[in-house]
Parts: sequence; C-alpha cells; structure tokens
Amino acid sequence: MLAVTPEQELRRLALRQEAAKAEAWRDKYWLRLVYYEKNLFGGYKSHSVNPNFYLSKWGRISPRLELEAAVDGFFFDGKDDDSPECRFPERYHWLRKKLGLESSEFSRRCESFEEWRNSLDTESVSLLFAAGYLNNPSTLYGHTFLRLHKRGGAGADLLDYTINYAATADADSGMLFALKGLAGRYPGQFSTIPYYLKIQEYHNLENRDLWGFPLYLKPDEIDRLMRHCWELGKAAFPYYFFTRNCSWQLMPLLDIVKPELKLSSRFRYWVIPSDTAKAVLEGSLPGVPDWRPSLWKTVDWKRSQLTRDEQEQVLELTRGDQQAALKKLEAFPPGIKAAVLETAADYLSWRFYAGRINKETLDGRTDPLLAARAALGQQVTFTGGPQRPADIRDAHESLRAGVGVVALRNGTAYDLNWRYAVQDLLDDPSGYLPDAVLEMGAFKVRYEQRYNRYYFKEARVVKVMSLNPWDNWVQRPSWEIGAGFEQADETGRQAGGSAIWTMNAGSGVAAEWRGPVRQLWYLLAQADGGLGGALDSRWRAGPGVKGGVLAEKGPVRALFEARYIAYTFGDTDPLWAGTAAASLKLSKDSALRAEYSWRGEVKEAGLYYNTFIFPP
Repeated sequence: MLAVTPEQELRRLALRQEAAKAEAWRDKYWLRLVYYEKNLFGGYKSHSVNPNFYLSKWGRISPRLELEAAVDGFFFDGKDDDSPECRFPERYHWLRKKLGLESSEFSRRCESFEEWRNSLDTESVSLLFAAGYLNNPSTLYGHTFLRLHKRGGAGADLLDYTINYAATADADSGMLFALKGLAGRYPGQFSTIPYYLKIQEYHNLENRDLWGFPLYLKPDEIDRLMRHCWELGKAAFPYYFFTRNCSWQLMPLLDIVKPELKLSSRFRYWVIPSDTAKAVLEGSLPGVPDWRPSLWKTVDWKRSQLTRDEQEQVLELTRGDQQAALKKLEAFPPGIKAAVLETAADYLSWRFYAGRINKETLDGRTDPLLAARAALGQQVTFTGGPQRPADIRDAHESLRAGVGVVALRNGTAYDLNWRYAVQDLLDDPSGYLPDAVLEMGAFKVRYEQRYNRYYFKEARVVKVMSLNPWDNWVQRPSWEIGAGFEQADETGRQAGGSAIWTMNAGSGVAAEWRGPVRQLWYLLAQADGGLGGALDSRWRAGPGVKGGVLAEKGPVRALFEARYIAYTFGDTDPLWAGTAAASLKLSKDSALRAEYSWRGEVKEAGLYYNTFIFPP
C-alpha cells in the first residue's frame, strides 16, 4: 500500500528517474544483495526461490523492476515494521546512499529488526568449522557457519548465537535424502541458532570437533552483516550437497559484508567446507584458533589418564552392576574415585547422545554418580586435555591431480588422474578424518603404448570408507560403500574394452597396533555387483571379503589389501584382486606414490606423482 499524494508522486518519479540515470540496478552491490547471476542469454536470475524475498512480481528475473519497486517502497503507507525498508534494511541502507537521501527523509522505526539486533548485540564474528561426519551425506566434508560473539560475553558460550545455512529436509530415507540433496530438491535457509544448540548438535550428538577462527570485521561490516542476515530470513535457495551447499552460500554473504574478499569469484564449479574455510581464513586474525574437542574425544582422553583397573570400574558403573561398583570404589583414594566418577558420567552422556541408552537410563545411572562425586568435595582430577590435532589450515588442498608411468606385462602405459575430493588411505590425513576414504569424482585416464589407445581406467563417482579401530567402549564397526566405472581386466578383453559399472558395500572390524610403526588391520564382509557389456551375462553379483593393513610412520604410509568376491549371480567367475602401495609425503600439497596391483591374471606396477590444488 503506497501513499500517493501529488507531492509524493512527484518525489517518487524523481527518485525513479535518478535511479534510472545512475543505472543503479546494474550496480554490483545491488546484484549481490538480491543474489542475481547472469544467464546464458545475458539476462539475470536470482537464486532465491522464495517470492517473499522480492518486492516486485518480476523481481527474481529483473534487477531493474526490483530496484524500482524498492524506490516505491519509500512511500509505503502502513505499519513501519511491515514496510519494505524494515523488511530489507541493508537494501535500503545502500539505496539511501545511492540516491543521496537524508536519514530524516522516509524515516522508519523498525522495532522488530532493532529488537533482534540488540538481543544479539554482536561485538565480533568468527568462522566455525565442524569436522566431517561420515554418517550424513550432507556433512561428509564438514560444515561451516558463523558465530556471533555477544558484546562483553567472553567465555559465556550460552549467550552467543550462530548464523547457519542448512537444508530444510523432510524425514526421507537415507538414499532418497542423498538423491534429493544431489538434485537440489531441498530448500536451503539461513537461521540464527543459539551457539549452545550447535555445540549439542556437533560436539555431543555427532561427536565432531568444532574449530573457531576469528574474522577481521570492522564495526560497520558487522552492522552490514546483521542488516543483511535479517533480509535472508525471507530467502530460500536450492541446496545442493556438493555445489551450492553451506559453504557456497556463505561466500556471497561474506562478499556483501566484506567485498574485498571476492570469495564468490574464486569458486566456479565445486566447493566443500574446507575450501571455503581456507579462503575465508586468508583474512582472519592471526593467532591460535579456538578448538572444542568432541565429547567422545574428551571421554577418550580421560580414559587414557586412568589405569586399566580404573577403566574397568568406569564400565561397571555405566554398563554393569552400579551399586556393587560404587561399593568397590569406596576403597579408592578420593582423587582417583572422583576421576573415575567424572569419567563415568561423561561416558554415560556420550552413550546417550550416541543413541545407546535412553533418557531414563541416563538419568537413572548418572544421578548416583553425581551424588557420589558431590560427596567427595573439591578434588583435583584431570589437568590438561586432549591433544590438539592439525586444523584445516594444515590440510592439503582438496583437489588432486597426478601423473604416472605404469609397467604392464607387455609394455608401458601412462596415467593421468584427477580427483575432486578429498582423501584416500595413502593421502596425508592432517586436517581431515583419520583412517578414512572420502573420494568424490575420481578419474584415471590411461594411454597404453602397445595399442596406441586412450581410455578411462576408472571413473569413480563415490567411495567412502571408515576404519574404526575396535573399542569396547564405543563398539563402532568399520564400513565402506562405493560406486563408479572401472575396467574389469579379469574378463580378458582388450585394454579399454572391459568397462563396467560397479557398486559395493562392506562392513566389518578393524584393530589398531601402536608400535614403532602404527598399523591398522581390517577385515570387511563385502557385497559387490557389476553391470556392463564386458560381462558375458551383462551383470554379476555376490558376496566377498576384503582384508588389509594400513601402516604409517612419519611422512610414509603403506597399504596392503586383498579381496575375494564369489559372484553367485550372473557371471559367476570369482574375482581375486589386491594392492600393495606406499606413499611419501614431499610437502603439504605433493606426494610420491608407488603401487603394485593385480586383478585376476592382470598385474601392473606404477609410479605416480600427485599434487593437491585449490579448486578453480
């Protein structure tokens, strides 16, 4: 509803004319504020799919009509809180400057916005990075969001809030959830969430480390952030797990807040949270980032400070006969008793958040422990904390490119490999997940001299593997999944003519040995299937087993692995395959790798040089 007195109409037309003369709708900042991008035909389209993000009916595809509607919004005749200026404070803050308007002209009292901003009372901002979580497709590579530090609230985590962008997902099954996330079928939305809830989500529920990196934002930039975040409450963007995800959407937001960062222009096709974090951190304050270890990491460290007998007492208190364990604990010195009780209480909390026990069991077992601990009074139990791991700044870049020379039975071949993300068992895991494979978009092109032929040796869509050393306290299995194209050399076809689509999954156990050379042994039951013309029956499926050992010492990592698949459907010829490989870390972003592998009767040995690069 617009006020249209003759004087106001003349003023409205004059402002429109002034905006047209300045071609304000072409201003880069205006295009950023409404999230416009050019299409193939030279026009514009905004990413937001929520019509409430626009003032014009055609605002999503017309920066000019949206700007003209914003000019008209100065003449809104209604409650101030409902006015366009109060709904979009940063747009109008910029537009006032662009048109040279005095602050007294068209002044509004935006009570809802001011109340929200004052309640947050932000003094500084930091970038938070939550480590990757392999049990959720949308957070495989971690998660980035912003923490708003309340003025004068140093050390008071309960007072802080976060700016979070995430998919608003339905209660879909795992496979449907992944497919819809890959296709952008979930809306992504910004929200302000209390920091303590994010701690509970990542630190407790998902057992992920949280890193906090302070950002260098001036007071006027923080004000700009708050004004624009208020606007984003009305926006919704298609959420894609591996492209326009939490990391991608954070970049245009920070480009608005601090334009000189130019983050959006640095990524074109692919971005994961670690990449965004590294790009943003180039402008962060120097110093040691804040690190909050996961709940399990804290429990595990406390356990390491106890003797074996004391550890057994913790298990009895939490999973056995608690009354008998409490009585036995009376013989321990007060300091030791207090440490055991504290560890037991933390372990129960972890079991609850991990879904191993319900709330009733948690309360029933924790209350006696807390009462016994309180009766001991003040005791010195644990000093220090878990060892600080490498952070994301110490990690190699996410993309990997490499070249290699391969010795075959009847000649030589040359390989060119490319992987979009992010690690395999032979890559240095610093800053990433230990004992894990997380590969997306891994390709290997081979040139074989004997046939003068180029072909895809493999085109892996996804491979995820989590090797969890068996721990009686955690009881977490090891597992893997994978899908992609590969050459089934065991079929005996000519080089490059045996491509099939394969899918596999496995689950089993792993055991760790810590000596002069750390070793991780694993054994997985497998289910494997393949489709393709290289197979006589065009398909095959069957069970199998995979076993291996990963060894590491300093910059050297070695892997020995073998698998046997007994195909019982389709083509029934069994598959024997294996690998013996070693890598030498040359620098943070380069490595040398030697590999010997066999698949059926086909054997090869290769030497590779890999380099890790920042996404283009």
